[in-house]
Amino acid sequence: MDKIRESREPTFDPATLKLVAAFVGSLAIYILAFTLPANLFKFYNRVGLDGYLWNSAGVLGNARLILAFAGLAILYIFAIRAASQTKSRSAWIIVIGGMLTFILVLLFMAPFDALDIYDYVFYGRITAIYGGNPFQQVIAEFTKDPFFYYTVARAYPSAYGPLWEMLAGLTAHLAGNGIITNVIAFKLLTGIFYLASVAVIGLFIYRTTPDKALPGILILGWNPVALYEIWGNGHNDMAMVFWVILAVSLINRKRYSLATLSLVAGALFKYIPILLVPIALLIGFYSLERFRTRLWFLFKTSLVGLSMIVVAYIPFWNGLATFSIYRRMQMYTTSIPTVINLLLNKILVVWTSDRIVSFGALGLLSLFILYQLIRLRNQKPTWNFTQIAFNILAFYLMVTCLWFQQWYSVWLIGLAPLLSGRWRRLALLFGFWVLGKQLLFGPLITHFISPHPKLNFLVEPLLAITVLGGPWIYTLLNIHHTWKTNTTNLT
Repeated sequence: MDKIRESREPTFDPATLKLVAAFVGSLAIYILAFTLPANLFKFYNRVGLDGYLWNSAGVLGNARLILAFAGLAILYIFAIRAASQTKSRSAWIIVIGGMLTFILVLLFMAPFDALDIYDYVFYGRITAIYGGNPFQQVIAEFTKDPFFYYTVARAYPSAYGPLWEMLAGLTAHLAGNGIITNVIAFKLLTGIFYLASVAVIGLFIYRTTPDKALPGILILGWNPVALYEIWGNGHNDMAMVFWVILAVSLINRKRYSLATLSLVAGALFKYIPILLVPIALLIGFYSLERFRTRLWFLFKTSLVGLSMIVVAYIPFWNGLATFSIYRRMQMYTTSIPTVINLLLNKILVVWTSDRIVSFGALGLLSLFILYQLIRLRNQKPTWNFTQIAFNILAFYLMVTCLWFQQWYSVWLIGLAPLLSGRWRRLALLFGFWVLGKQLLFGPLITHFISPHPKLNFLVEPLLAITVLGGPWIYTLLNIHHTWKTNTTNLT
């Protein structure tokens, strides 16, 4: 009788109906506030696309996007809570189907927060169409290319890793010369890693805590910031974050060598995961019991990792210039190092202050990583890799990053489903808050300061305080709460 009653229960429970409502509301916002005003088929042939769409939208356009993201944030939180209250098959269909529907809608949004995707396309064309080296040749050498006037970084070689450039070359070759075709193709390229990340997270959580798998998938799969930056604007950050998420899963399964090599692979897309390699190596070292096994683990993992790096860079090698070190030392915006650099510029030569600040930031980051390594010794390492990886990435973004952009928040959002409550909230808050650089803080600061050229020196300090201030405050509150809890437990 109980089985008969269960079979007669309604397919949609209240929580599932809430998910439907959140899906319908979110879909309407994506269509009305993003895809229709920035229709790729309408605006694809307009160069300087990001500037045009922002400037032509005006105050009402900014207000529209602010309200859209506010609405999406509310519906997103509503959906997470609903997903935590149901285990129905219908809920799974809605969550996965909803994610794929959002992706399809945003796929046809013209990128308008930056033109990075056109730089990706062009570097890929240097490799595939012109047979050149994107780590040596620059966009400015190919002025007759149909994509030339869409690009921004015309005077610089690629700042990405060799594995990304290999895939970019293949994608550009397959996409041909069509603007729309290339935009969609490169969105799909980084989007594949987005979908793979959702899959790895879902399987990881389902294996450890099955009841949390559905909300875990939704946290990344429905995240408005990640969807907007990856599928709307085509930023390639998820191609890097995927390998960090995969490393988390592999470490949990005690596959320490593969986890470390996953981070090496990520660094060959974008350099940041190299910061986490010492953590993975030390976790493997501590977790293995026999000393000979530990040494063999370090030797074989290091050998394979170095081999991966050498093989990946051989086709593109251009000396140390391949790593774009000089360019990176000159790029500053929206960060603490930017403010310090501006102060030093008043008393030092620009190149000297650039080197002092960039090496100082690297030194401070290295000390923080060392601190995390020391703490690891006294913790259960396997379960703490996610938190330590998050700590390092968050410290880099909020304290030592020279050139901060709002889409970097995807690095933290990718780890959010695997974090505990307070730190998960920080990752999600960070994503929404830093959008203010383009939506609110940047326009307001520019509006009030541009009429007064003598106040231009205030732009970067104000950007750093406003764009990163919210996450800083929340982080300090989290640290205080953790310290207070630990102190209470000790007493």
